[in-house]
Amino acid sequence: MAKSKDKTSEFSSQKVISKALEQVMQESMLPYSEFVIMDRALPRVEDGLKPVQRRVLYSMLEVGVLPDRPFRKSARIVGDCMGKYHPHGDRSIYDTMVRMAQPFNMGEVLVNGHGNFGSVDGDGAAAMRYTEAKLAPLSLELLRDIEKNTVSWSYNFDDSCKEPDMLPGRFPNLLVNGGSGIAVGLATNIPTHNLREACNLVGAYIDNPKMTVEEMLEIMPGPDFPTGGYLLSSSEVKNAYKTGKGKLILRAKLHIENGDNGKKSIVITEIPYQVNKATLLQKIAKLRESDETGVLGNIQEIVDESDRSGMRAVIKLKKEAKVNAIINALYKSTDLQTSFNVNMVAIADGKPKLLSLPEILEYYVNYQQKVIYNRTKYDLEVALKKEHILEGLLIAIQNIDEVVRIIKNSKNTTEAKITLMETFSLSDVQAQAILDMRLARLTSLEVNKLVTELNRLKDLIRRYTEILKSPRMQMKIVKKETLEIAKNYGSDRKCSFIDIDSDIPEEDSRVEEKEDEELHLVYTPLNTIKTVTTKSYNMSSKELSASPTLAEVPSISLKTHSSKQVYAFTNLGNCIKLDVSKINQARLKDRGANLSAYCKQLNIDETLVNIIEFDETQSDDTLIFVSSSGMIKTTKVGEYFASKQYIGATKLKENERLVYVDFNQSNTQLAIFTKAGLGVVVGKDDIAVSGRISLGVKGINLDAGDEVISSFQVNPHDVVALFAATGTAKALKVADIGVSGRNKKGTKLFKGNEKLLFADVVKENVNYVLENNTKNLDFVLHSKIAISTKTTAGKKVGKIENIVNVHKFMTDLQ
Repeated sequence: MAKSKDKTSEFSSQKVISKALEQVMQESMLPYSEFVIMDRALPRVEDGLKPVQRRVLYSMLEVGVLPDRPFRKSARIVGDCMGKYHPHGDRSIYDTMVRMAQPFNMGEVLVNGHGNFGSVDGDGAAAMRYTEAKLAPLSLELLRDIEKNTVSWSYNFDDSCKEPDMLPGRFPNLLVNGGSGIAVGLATNIPTHNLREACNLVGAYIDNPKMTVEEMLEIMPGPDFPTGGYLLSSSEVKNAYKTGKGKLILRAKLHIENGDNGKKSIVITEIPYQVNKATLLQKIAKLRESDETGVLGNIQEIVDESDRSGMRAVIKLKKEAKVNAIINALYKSTDLQTSFNVNMVAIADGKPKLLSLPEILEYYVNYQQKVIYNRTKYDLEVALKKEHILEGLLIAIQNIDEVVRIIKNSKNTTEAKITLMETFSLSDVQAQAILDMRLARLTSLEVNKLVTELNRLKDLIRRYTEILKSPRMQMKIVKKETLEIAKNYGSDRKCSFIDIDSDIPEEDSRVEEKEDEELHLVYTPLNTIKTVTTKSYNMSSKELSASPTLAEVPSISLKTHSSKQVYAFTNLGNCIKLDVSKINQARLKDRGANLSAYCKQLNIDETLVNIIEFDETQSDDTLIFVSSSGMIKTTKVGEYFASKQYIGATKLKENERLVYVDFNQSNTQLAIFTKAGLGVVVGKDDIAVSGRISLGVKGINLDAGDEVISSFQVNPHDVVALFAATGTAKALKVADIGVSGRNKKGTKLFKGNEKLLFADVVKENVNYVLENNTKNLDFVLHSKIAISTKTTAGKKVGKIENIVNVHKFMTDLQ
């Protein structure tokens, strides 16, 4: 009892602190929440990295595991990062490095892994003592110029050294590699995007910061997931970009193959993002056993034939199986179709924010401008220091005898330095540089080098000063360097688009024996291309929908077959060879895929002029070309049968573009129309055949500032539709224009000084779509354009004002 009383007495004498639960939550939970949000789970909008990712990449730079150097043990990299910057355990650091090396998780890998770094089947990476790693080439663009005071720095956890608050991030990594994370009360889930498209979008945004999400979609039509597959086209992509939140539907890419005895197999070649392939196939096997409908019971065998060359999972079916029913059942019951919930939350302005695509671009571009400013300021300071030293060295060389005398007569280095400074009005740095100068630099060759270097530095200083004073020049540098990254590291899209309303993509449901089907190849003013089956096309309306977009305007169309190759000619004078079978199928009103998805060499401002189908039997036929400067040439078709996909089609001068190209039709003349409202019709008989890369001959004599905007081949009985910049239009008989010789001024087509916007020969299968400066569209039948004369003005057509473009709408794709 005595002991018990003593303990009670001892306890009662201690001081007990009492706190309310609300106070404990505020003092403990809130700081913890802030730490998790700001320093752990969410990426920064500037470089798209979480703190641990940033620390891993910076540690690898410090360790020296660069792309051109040998691999280094992962354990060494992890240990260095943990000891200096991230004292939260080696597991989180290694897992981060592994993920950055996995091509099935990253839009673009930032780490090159050597050894077992996991697989799409869910296999984990080997222990860090067995694997090796080094930086991927693209990661150097995130780290580029970090040594030039381009970013802010903070002390590490024990104040022993400094670490970057963010990396320079010379490409939009937040979009390219996306990110996911769960904080306290917050989460983020940002999809990956195509590097080339994201960089091109940054360049376009710099040119036009007020561009709409719809305009952004023309350049970057949606996320691009590293595992490929299909992204089902829907308004959710646009909604996600506008609001920062949305739900995207992803679908595996598969096709049907014929087997023995009439049996078929479903072959999966690409799966949705972050789907475990092994788990997916196990789920299909379980469903086969437990399916009560009997549909999936017709699956005979599941074989994974994937290897280093790519993914190939084969679902073998019984002879009586209904293929489409099985595919639809798999889409509904397995991860062959999944959703990706977009939630674009990132750290911006020092706090977490839900960001739209325009906001991400705004933050990123403004940050890049600061990076360029800081880098230029650093380069200027270095150049000024070098200039200062060189000026001192030149003074010494010009007075070398006196300098030698002073040094010889001085008792020590300090006295020599002081005497030099007083004699020649030098700074301490200049005097020290003179004392450190080698005698070999006194030769005439070395003196000349010093003068040349000084002049070069003065030019650099002048350039750096101009950049620092001009935000416009800073933005131009951001655009130029971002587009260079797109050119050097960009690749084609992996993820394709299909119609959200289709249960089975037509491409996937084709059987191998249907090797050659009739298709309609359609190109739109959004620079997108698609193929449309005859059935789908015949069911489509032949005019604009109630809420029209340029995606549904077939401005170029060609009836062809899936086994064919076609040749697309661009406004920059190039020729692209395309396999029709590789172009994604869609409905006529669907957007289609960007042309750049099928040709990685395509320039950002390169669009199509025409798509033509020809083969070796037509080698001696000729194509006729017309440029914006009025040059005409004809070239044999055989010149374009090259092994390369992308070749030059014609020679163009600077700022010149290709306006027209087509087969050179016999018994026709060539009509040429200019922006100033002039037109000529010329004969073609005296135009000699020339080589592929040639300029040709002059077709029309243009005044200064004028250019050719339309050209085509005509017969004397044809009628031409003319659209003026004021929104009026009229039709004119070719006979009224008359045939003239080449290199003439042309005939005035309108009364007054009306400017011409567009011209086209009237055909039964072609109508027109007007586009104004706010992207509104209006459909105009060619029959509504009245025939008139050269001396009259046009009449108002359509219901919209401020017309800026006129597009063909080809209703009969013959």
